[in-house]
Amino acid sequence: MLNLSPNAAVSMTGEQSGIRYHRIRAPRGHAEAMIEPSPLEPGLLLEENARRYQVAAEASIGGVSLATLRRQAHADMIRLAMEHSAPYREVPAAIDEQMPLIVSGHQPALYHPGVWFKNFLIDQIANKTNGLAINVIVDNDVAPAPSIAALTGTPAEPVPARIAYDEPGPRVPWEMTSVQSLDTLRSFAQRVAETFQPFVDDPAVLHVWPDVVREVEAGKPLGLAFSVARNRLEAAFGLNTLDVPLSQLCRTSWFCQFVASILNEAERYRSIYNDCVNQYRKVQGIRSTSHPVPDLEMKDGWIEVPFWIWTTDNAHRRQLWVAHDEDGLRLSDRAGWEVSCPADDRLVPTLQGLVEHGAYLRPRALSNTTILRLAASDLIVHGIGGAKYDQVTDEIIRQFYGIKPPQYVTATATALLPIERPAAKADDVRAIDRKLRDAVFNPDRAVEVCAEDAIEWEALVSQKRTLLDAIPEFPEKAAWHRQLEEVNAKLRSQITEPVARLRIERDQLTHQLHDKQLLASREFSFVLFPIERLRNLLLDLAEKES
Repeated sequence: MLNLSPNAAVSMTGEQSGIRYHRIRAPRGHAEAMIEPSPLEPGLLLEENARRYQVAAEASIGGVSLATLRRQAHADMIRLAMEHSAPYREVPAAIDEQMPLIVSGHQPALYHPGVWFKNFLIDQIANKTNGLAINVIVDNDVAPAPSIAALTGTPAEPVPARIAYDEPGPRVPWEMTSVQSLDTLRSFAQRVAETFQPFVDDPAVLHVWPDVVREVEAGKPLGLAFSVARNRLEAAFGLNTLDVPLSQLCRTSWFCQFVASILNEAERYRSIYNDCVNQYRKVQGIRSTSHPVPDLEMKDGWIEVPFWIWTTDNAHRRQLWVAHDEDGLRLSDRAGWEVSCPADDRLVPTLQGLVEHGAYLRPRALSNTTILRLAASDLIVHGIGGAKYDQVTDEIIRQFYGIKPPQYVTATATALLPIERPAAKADDVRAIDRKLRDAVFNPDRAVEVCAEDAIEWEALVSQKRTLLDAIPEFPEKAAWHRQLEEVNAKLRSQITEPVARLRIERDQLTHQLHDKQLLASREFSFVLFPIERLRNLLLDLAEKES
């Protein structure tokens, strides 16, 4: 994933850095996985990362060594994951804090099997390296509209549909969500089963949804309810992967130490951040200034930093800004919320205590993956989106912290619903399109059928051949061209029926391709799949690929 570019700068690590063009694609075929690096060899990745962490052990993160922060982070990751997971599933009685942490993460949505595959993979990697697999619930992401993509109709005539698990509510982070309609939530599984019955007899939603409803009724935010149901199902499958919410990690001292280091050097961080993001855009040929993430801004003495802020009174995420003055720091959303903080050793406990005053400071994508990679994991497994971000994060780690970035894994998989799909191919449509084009410009070779009048057809074909064998020069060419067009028009009149049949065949193939695309989507939620079949597929893929 890391790279050398011709004009790359030399970072503080002493190595040349840069971002190279790297296109990452999800596999399209059923039961296929994409994992980079390949072969995976997780033991070697862990050994290499251990060397990099050792070299960077004394690197200062706001005055605290990376080694110290990693010890704190490992202890907290294990403790918090155990405390979070123990109420609903079996966890180990004790865990060695020295064991490697194999970490992944995603927002707590009803995601597709390709995302879920990461939890199976980190479990396999942990089993083979005597490590512990932990999935970070990224509950600072904004919850999407409360519905999933599904199908109605029949496999022969599928129609795209959406099925709601709740009524629409405020667009707030997952950790702040509350259910708008318990009746909608409670009836979701039955409505899915009834709608989806022509496609799948026994979808997984029937098995996991009672847990979701129970957790919501017990007072959990919807995202955590989803995660509990999913992680309990993983335990039933034999996975040892534990969950920990990002919102809990954000209150730890080591996490806030990273935040403090950025706040105290906000101007330098912003410059490096924007340079790295713009380098990525240039290499990838991206014109949009909002991809992969927007630049950090500076206005009226305020510097934007890569964190979100929201409050109990206003749970909508806002950009966080910092300003420096002789008394320390001021944090603000520049929309009414502001707090003063000391810039010394008191900053970390001040950040930890913000939530007690109804303020929630959470990382954005790049700062989140930076902190988790440097402190809270020995090997991190990303999906495709996270891997794109981390091409930028690698450079930020090099340039801001002066550390050679730890290696990571990119993984996803494709599982298709067990539905028979049309055999039509796009090549079939393209072949007919070529024939239809010939029907206009070269009707004598457009169709492989007899013309309405074979004698006249052969005469016209012979006349056309004669014309093509004696192409005149200007000015006689205009008259010649008119003769050729007249012959072609007569040839077209001889094949109206076979051309009509071609158009009908094309329409049928196009319709089949549309249905095939619907049925072969890899984006359907895992709750729509037959539970045992999906379990076996993901377990087999994880074991095979790790």
